[in-house]
Amino acid sequence: MSVMSIRIDNNKRKILKIIASVEEKTMGGIVSSLIEDYIADNKEKITKLPETENLKSIVGLSEFSFMEWDNEEDEIYDHPCCG
Repeated sequence: MSVMSIRIDNNKRKILKIIASVEEKTMGGIVSSLIEDYIADNKEKITKLPETENLKSIVGLSEFSFMEWDNEEDEIYDHPCCG
């Protein structure tokens, strides 16, 4: 399993933590569930790409998503920990 770091407004984080507590869930569990729902709702977008261009298209589409990771603050994630 991979680790994903996200930035969230402090007020939203506090509200999410309260809701998670009321529902007896973890914040990570809620986020994971939301991601699963999003993937299920949008997975067909990948299957609609022509087979020969699937990998090339996916890499091109995901490039924008990874641009936010290209900063000094997140450099810590560039190298796996040796421990």
